[in-house]
Amino acid sequence: MNITKENIDDLNAVLKVEVKEADYAGNVNDFLKKQQKTAQMQGFRPGKVPFGVIKKKHGLNAKIEEIQKVINRTMYRFIDAEKLNVLGQPLPKDNGAGIDWLTGKDFSIDYEIGLAPTFEVKFSARKKFTSYDIQPDENLIDKYVEEITMRYGAVGTAEVVEDKDVIISDLVELENGAPKEGGLVKLGNVAFERLNKAVKKQLLGAKLEDTITLNVKEIYGDIAEAAKLMDVEVPVLAAAGDEYSLKVVSISRMQAAEVNQELFDKVYGEGTVKSVDEFRTKLADEAKGMLGGQSKSKLRNDIVEYLLETTKFDLPDNFLKKFMVATSKEPTTFEAIDAEYDNYKNTLRWQLIENQLVLANDIQIAPGDVREKAKEMIKANFSQYGQEVSDADLGNYADNVLANGEEKKKIQDGLYSDKISEVIEAKCKVESKEVSYDEFVKISEKK
Repeated sequence: MNITKENIDDLNAVLKVEVKEADYAGNVNDFLKKQQKTAQMQGFRPGKVPFGVIKKKHGLNAKIEEIQKVINRTMYRFIDAEKLNVLGQPLPKDNGAGIDWLTGKDFSIDYEIGLAPTFEVKFSARKKFTSYDIQPDENLIDKYVEEITMRYGAVGTAEVVEDKDVIISDLVELENGAPKEGGLVKLGNVAFERLNKAVKKQLLGAKLEDTITLNVKEIYGDIAEAAKLMDVEVPVLAAAGDEYSLKVVSISRMQAAEVNQELFDKVYGEGTVKSVDEFRTKLADEAKGMLGGQSKSKLRNDIVEYLLETTKFDLPDNFLKKFMVATSKEPTTFEAIDAEYDNYKNTLRWQLIENQLVLANDIQIAPGDVREKAKEMIKANFSQYGQEVSDADLGNYADNVLANGEEKKKIQDGLYSDKISEVIEAKCKVESKEVSYDEFVKISEKK
């Protein structure tokens, strides 16, 4: 087997792959023999089906599969040996059109590859970034108090529908304004906050025993959610009628907990907080921690935007669009890809910039760092509810989280982002500015 590279330009190349019959024939033969040993076919004893019959049935698929295996194995060895920085994965030119898999023995196949650009990330010592020191004001603390009192409140009943209620509703399919014989019927919990605007307008202010007419399929703006409400499959609801009655049977409403010692003990543990002032101070301290995270995210976003604007390089756009079409989970077109390509391109550009910064600054993340970060995040999560967790349990929780590959990668990527931000902040000027939460929101929205 032989592979050669033909450069098209700095960002595109073609790998010319030549496959001889000897490169794959032995593996195909071995595969077919294994199939023969276990094959069961009418008219033959198990394992005694003639090899020719097996070859006729499985030979072509086995041939194609083994050729692909040997090509992929050899091609990626070539890429590693030549130190090619490939974007995406090699794609057979013209989707392999014209290849005679059935009668061919030796094959010559061209693969298109996209190459990562060569560039340098530069910083200006004159560039200034702002790190916002967000101070929680009384309005924000009031909102936190309201959230906590609702979280620790109790479910009560009401006489008139308001905007955060759950309405226990008798839902009946109608036909010509009357209950349809054999139609859909369900006593369900309707969450007011999730209703579409038209139904909200109908239900707001409704009293017990009041009835409205609506189309259940559109109640939440999503027929799948409506099907869950009616406890039927989507096709069943889709095939049903469009007219339903909703009768208000009961109204459930969260009643806020009182701001007193009982609430303080539930949130922070017995005796930790002893007055309303201490409660609000504690909330303010917690708010600073959360707002610090928002400030950090804004600084990071400002840095990303700056580097995307100032670090200039091209990408093999046509190749990447072909790659997106070829690897899409759902059938798609180049026209559809064009609509989302800019977002994909910016994400890829930032990944390349991050990789460059990691290599240039020898940034490394040790496994122990990932585990400690996981523990830190879990501990913070418990702290939000006034709970403490032992070191042993914390370690177990962290191990469970890191057993999920996606979660582990998410934490690892976050650590890399933190270290990259530290590198950039050290190279540029970062000024701290104290602002209220409302001011920070306006700054963020304006940006």
